[in-house]
Amino acid sequence: MVFLLAGCSDISFGEQTILRPPRATGDKAEIQTVIKEQAGSDYMLKYPQTGDYRSAVTLFETGHKNNEYAVALYSTENNTKLNISIISHTGEKWECLGSFSNAATGVDRIIFEDLNNDGSDEILVGWSTYNAGQNTLSAYSIEDETIREMTIDESYTEIIITDITQDKSEDIILLSLRNDQTPSTARILQYSEQEKRPIGKFSTVLDSEVTAFVNIQCGKIDAEDECIVIDGSKNNGQLTTQVLRFDSENQLLLNPLVTQNENGAVVNSTTRKNAATSRDINNDGIVEVPVVTQMSAPRNTDAGSVCSITSWKQIDTSDDSLKTILNTVMNYTDGYYLIIPDSWNGKVTGISNAENREINFYVWDAESSSLGDRLLTICRFTRSDWDKADKDKYIKIESVKSNGTESVIAAQLYNTDKDSSLGISRSDIKTLINLIAK
Repeated sequence: MVFLLAGCSDISFGEQTILRPPRATGDKAEIQTVIKEQAGSDYMLKYPQTGDYRSAVTLFETGHKNNEYAVALYSTENNTKLNISIISHTGEKWECLGSFSNAATGVDRIIFEDLNNDGSDEILVGWSTYNAGQNTLSAYSIEDETIREMTIDESYTEIIITDITQDKSEDIILLSLRNDQTPSTARILQYSEQEKRPIGKFSTVLDSEVTAFVNIQCGKIDAEDECIVIDGSKNNGQLTTQVLRFDSENQLLLNPLVTQNENGAVVNSTTRKNAATSRDINNDGIVEVPVVTQMSAPRNTDAGSVCSITSWKQIDTSDDSLKTILNTVMNYTDGYYLIIPDSWNGKVTGISNAENREINFYVWDAESSSLGDRLLTICRFTRSDWDKADKDKYIKIESVKSNGTESVIAAQLYNTDKDSSLGISRSDIKTLINLIAK
């Protein structure tokens, strides 16, 4: 990717964001000359705000004849019109193959992807508009050194490129938050050989109570099928998860976790107050969805100190039900989680002490709604405090370095006469406590 300063200044190349380094420094001046020829002397370079490519000029290869190209993004006419120029390196010089204008306020992102499965990348450009979260999309194809613009009559808040339909061609998935005219939707666009452009093929309704997308990832919903997992936030600060999957048999895009009750209200069992986001928690190649419930505690306990159980669940595609894979207590502040043993379910609760950076787990007496014997304490020590700690009392779990500072996560086990099945061995605890992957 080539990085240009604003206006008509020199071009410089940023190696960390370049698709393919230029073969000669003279390319910089030649590309800038071509841009000036197209834009005139009064222009402003425009930079994509999201995505993998953040430069106003990006070098790339389509796959045809190993030709080298550059995409330049800039505005003209007192910054009222945005333009894209596709520039080709043919022979010994750079020359413009085509320029196009767009009535947008900025550039959201640029994507290179083979949309028609011909071995050559097309150029996708997302354009920002005055309506926040409603970006527009353009696509351009290079065929025999000729640029063809492909009209895409769709807008989006977020865009994902993946083969969710598993037909061996990349799909464009557009996620759109609701506006005054339309509800929140997810749409699949596929390249049409008949129309020679991507067109909408499948769609489904998203949860319209979600006001922002927090975390979006592509992954496996089971051993065979692809999915898109969407963590989003609502106006009240709660998070929720939606999972998009494609039903090949019935040719439908599904959002199985979102349903409506008899009153028409949205129902989603993943709605939660804490910051848990979807992840492959057990490294089995399948994305798990978090469902969070607070543990039991005495009535006068500060609610903010009561731990929650995060149940990590997978979707059973036979009936779209959720099945629990793992129960954990997540400590995002200190960067670790505890796997809850099956024997603890309903019998143990956890209370955190943020000041001491520790969590204590106790036997829970359901009849009296009170804490029983302590079973386990997990602490995060500073290195200096760990060096002074009684090593006979604690089991070192892991050393953690963050911003140049080292900490130690350690555990202390206790005995109880309440229920022998609740005990944890020293060898078990090291497998039950794990670091939260970034």
